Amino acid sequence: MNKLLKGAAIASCLLSSAVSAEQLYGWGNVHVDYQFWDQGFVDDNDFRQALIGVEGGAGYDWGELYGFYDYEGVDKATGNRGQTFNGEAHIYLGDSGASLFGKVYGHIDQNIREVNQYMGFGYTGLTGDNWWFKPWAAVEFINVSNEFNAGVKDYTGMNGGTIGWQAGYAFEAFGESFLLHNWNQIELFRSDEYAENNYGDTGLNGAVNFAWNINEDFTAMLMYRYFVNKLGADGYGDILIYRLAYNF
Repeated sequence: MNKLLKGAAIASCLLSSAVSAEQLYGWGNVHVDYQFWDQGFVDDNDFRQALIGVEGGAGYDWGELYGFYDYEGVDKATGNRGQTFNGEAHIYLGDSGASLFGKVYGHIDQNIREVNQYMGFGYTGLTGDNWWFKPWAAVEFINVSNEFNAGVKDYTGMNGGTIGWQAGYAFEAFGESFLLHNWNQIELFRSDEYAENNYGDTGLNGAVNFAWNINEDFTAMLMYRYFVNKLGADGYGDILIYRLAYNF
């Protein structure tokens, strides 16, 4: 709990600093998703659900922020709904392109509660005309409890390290505006408890997203979500997600 309070205090300080810093860019949207766990290359789960969420990012002279919040299962009974949230920041180390990187990701529903906290270093200098690649590496602290499977162990503590990135390429074709985006995380040296729960010492988690900017207000997106030894999958798993977003 103390670690969570410290994380909240740091986030509060960052937000306070952001208010007084020079903002270089900002974006946001509200969106509606529909997830098909039975579509993709591996169709071993017939689960489907809709969600509503908010997402946004901003850049400042000192660094950049990104986050989202999703309320899941809006098409289901109240007891079958869940929440997923993510917040991350790169704090620039001068003009070197290197950054201090921090991230908090969590999921809560009636069966599982998992919060992942990451602290490490990133690099934001790999950018060009309409493209970017921003890698990071961090140690991970995790708090997880599971009521879905009696064989799954609750665990709080260090959970090895993670290598990740965000990458994107914006382009125009046929008179329309598109974005190809990839995020990826590779979990290494997991704790014994988390490795037992998730079928291995390593895991993969990510997505490839293709977005069509219909106009300034609306974006349609197809997301291919993939994972290995993660999200309950023993080996490879995937999901197709369809999104309609209103941009602001």
